[in-house]
Amino acid sequence: MRRLGFFVCLVTCSAFASDISGKIVLQNNLDGKRVEPGVYELRGASVAVTPPLEKHGAFDHVAVWLETKGAAKAIPPVTAKMRQIGRRFQPDFLVVPVGSTVEFPNLDPIFHNIFSLSRSESFDLGYYAQGKSRTVTFARPGVVQVYCHIHPGMYAVIIVAPGAWFGTPDAGGLFSFSQVPAGEYRLVVWQRTAGLIRKKLRVPGSGTVHVNLALPEESDE
Repeated sequence: MRRLGFFVCLVTCSAFASDISGKIVLQNNLDGKRVEPGVYELRGASVAVTPPLEKHGAFDHVAVWLETKGAAKAIPPVTAKMRQIGRRFQPDFLVVPVGSTVEFPNLDPIFHNIFSLSRSESFDLGYYAQGKSRTVTFARPGVVQVYCHIHPGMYAVIIVAPGAWFGTPDAGGLFSFSQVPAGEYRLVVWQRTAGLIRKKLRVPGSGTVHVNLALPEESDE
């Protein structure tokens, strides 16, 4: 699944709705640098790190979404893939709507055992070999951190968004949501170093709400 950059969620327009336009600024060297997995000797099996390690931009591991106390407008779930290749996850970051399914195919010539202890969705897929795959359906919103029992350097995150307004910012930290119905919301930002940041928003019946958010920043609770 290809993640969205600068995005606009398309939903049924409301007679009393506004747009949200925002910018995220990363501070204190929160620049998305990747921590590489360690090297393991696996019974003589040589596993090349392929494809070559990706360069990650500052906002490649940042997600943005809206939460509301009322019933969130849902969008159809999707099916995404998080492959295991070169003893790492590819991609190692996904943002999907609630109800979506993620496939975990193993493309390495060794066994993996993928698991998560996250409160919103815990699972253990057991050991499986190259060419095999397992799937997980995410019925609840939340941040799901994914690991491998065998390879402690493997780490990924799946953001399961609760409603129709979610995505990732563009390379400059910009994001937008269109036609958000009037009401009280929390803007939620997740970054793998800063964690979760929440900011209260009041969306009026018309116009545009402008939001600037610097990470790390204390949550509005």
